[in-house]
Amino acid sequence: MSTHLRFAPEILVRLGEELIPHPDLGVIELVRNAYDADATQCAVTLLNATVPGGTLVVEDDGDGMTADAIREGFLLIGRSIKSGEPLTRNGRRKVGEKGLGRLAALRLGREVHLTTRPRQEPGVEHALAINWSSYETARTVEEVELVVETRSTTKRPGTSLTIQRLRAGFDDSEMERLARAMRLLTGFFDDEDTGFQTTLNAPQFARVADAVNRGFFDEYEYKLEAHLDEQGYARAVLYDWKGQEIVRGEHSDVAPEASKDKLQPPLTYHAPPASFELWMFLLDKRSFELRGSRRQYTELRPWLKVVGGVHLFHRGLRVHPYGDSGFDWLDLNLLRSRSPELRPSTNNSVGRVSVDDPSDALIPKTDRMGFQENLAFVELRNFARSATDWAARERKRIRDRSRTGNAATVRKEKDKAQRVVKDVIKDLRRFNPVQAQQVSEFVDTQERYIQALERDRLLYRSLATVGISTAVFAHESLSTAAGLGEDLDVLDRRSRQLLDAEVYGEKIEGTIGRAQRGAASIHSFAKVPLRMLRRNKRRAAAVDVNEACREFAEMFGGYLQDWQITLDLDLCEESAQVVTPVADIESIYANLVINAAHAFARSAAPSGERTILIRTRAEADQVLIDVADSGPGLTDVTVKDMWLPGEGGKHSDGTGLGLTIVKDIVADLHGKKTVLEDGEISAEIHGELGGAAFHIRLPRQLGGQEKRGEPA
Repeated sequence: MSTHLRFAPEILVRLGEELIPHPDLGVIELVRNAYDADATQCAVTLLNATVPGGTLVVEDDGDGMTADAIREGFLLIGRSIKSGEPLTRNGRRKVGEKGLGRLAALRLGREVHLTTRPRQEPGVEHALAINWSSYETARTVEEVELVVETRSTTKRPGTSLTIQRLRAGFDDSEMERLARAMRLLTGFFDDEDTGFQTTLNAPQFARVADAVNRGFFDEYEYKLEAHLDEQGYARAVLYDWKGQEIVRGEHSDVAPEASKDKLQPPLTYHAPPASFELWMFLLDKRSFELRGSRRQYTELRPWLKVVGGVHLFHRGLRVHPYGDSGFDWLDLNLLRSRSPELRPSTNNSVGRVSVDDPSDALIPKTDRMGFQENLAFVELRNFARSATDWAARERKRIRDRSRTGNAATVRKEKDKAQRVVKDVIKDLRRFNPVQAQQVSEFVDTQERYIQALERDRLLYRSLATVGISTAVFAHESLSTAAGLGEDLDVLDRRSRQLLDAEVYGEKIEGTIGRAQRGAASIHSFAKVPLRMLRRNKRRAAAVDVNEACREFAEMFGGYLQDWQITLDLDLCEESAQVVTPVADIESIYANLVINAAHAFARSAAPSGERTILIRTRAEADQVLIDVADSGPGLTDVTVKDMWLPGEGGKHSDGTGLGLTIVKDIVADLHGKKTVLEDGEISAEIHGELGGAAFHIRLPRQLGGQEKRGEPA
């Protein structure tokens, strides 16, 4: 006896409801079907759909379906509609797969009504109704008979799909998701024209469309364009805000591979041909003013909130979830922690990866949440990441060349001024030796005065750092003392009440432990001021920031431990020297760590989550210092204002001078008046540990020692 496979109706639940994690994905699947039908327009309407029981209508002006197409395509689940016909009548490459997404979308409601008018059969209309309750009493799917009705019509070709009695309602957040997904589906870039427009008859769509349509693409600071050809070779170009080409990179430049400290050309990418464009913005008023923009810079951030990130477009349509909020598939935010001022993030850039994929190398996941991470997809992602890395390296070279040029100019001007003064004194001695001597003595006096000011500045800076540390430490000690006093009061009351001896003993032990920790903390901190104010620490020399960090950790580690703060050091192995007094480097560490400790004291974070990370890295001509914490972040002051004296402590018990000292030290080491604009020091409100994060770059000293100034 012959037989064959049969399927129970429960398979429809498995293949339908469980494949769509969000209702908006089901709607998008139906819209994508309209795209494959060569539609120019697709409208989605939700009627009374905020609660279960509503109606969803999807209408398009596409080619429609014949009765055979309904039976052999629409109702045939599991076979690709692209087999043998990958292109539509108008040459679109089809985006549909095996009908699983369509099935899941149809299962959004309890009834489905299909009306379609095929272009190849003018005046004819086909209708199909599906009542999913009919499958609940059937043993197999084949037992339920579906009828395709044919009738005459005067309407133009197209398809209308109505899903009634929705199983779940679309609340405000889901409507917002659907509106964003539909508006971004066909792209939002200035140069796109897919010939396919989508609309959602809901107020959310109008709001999202209005925000998206404000496009700020002409306000970018840098733009990256990268391409991957059929052979897997990449190339890229970086443009400035004027649209002028800055630098061009070939395959070996864009995708370098480290090998024995040298850059070697890598193997080709095993991915379909693709293009990658990334618009990078500066979120500040000054960049808009320098460009003479007629727009308000405050409007840029809300626009980026809607469209920010890198989106993936497959055959002209955007693929979820790439580019969605919180889905950083290129790890832009993680990579940005290495060099915050030069790398884009999902908050300050927008981009697209476009791929046609004629060989079907990218395979959609069954749940419609993007593509399977096969070799083709991983290599496509690596291509986009490598292009971003290349752009960051080129921007760094541009910045470094600018620094070198500025430093050389300053040195030339200084040397020129000294030669002029010497020539003036030399000429003056010929005619008026007395006046020449007076001028010479005046110049020497000014030089000594400058050196004296330098010594005083270093001393005052060290004294201020010690004072800030002492103030914060004293505040914590008082808190400990207050807690100790409360414990003693409780013990006194309970002892009079003749408490149980075991409980009484545990309470005494806890109180004694607190007292011992307080005493140890006081002892550990007592020697810190003397060590930080040593005379030789104010002598300029080649200072290794790693050695200075270890000594700082030794000085402050004791009472940080008493505060239940973990100090995590991630120091580079190579020498990382900077020409500056040791006191300056210690002041950087101390003020940033004390700033974090004070933030911990003002927050309700559990002590077990108190972590401060100090990381150092050495590059060819720079030393990088990162200080991050797991505190509440910068919650009471803006990144712009926190560097001002007193601002950082305005809403707390602190002085607000610590960050100002750090800023001034970094500025002095570069000989520049501004710090934030030069990007030598930057801050993040919420860094890699969740709290504030500070990133500092200092010029690296290679070779022997170099002194600057005299000992204090």
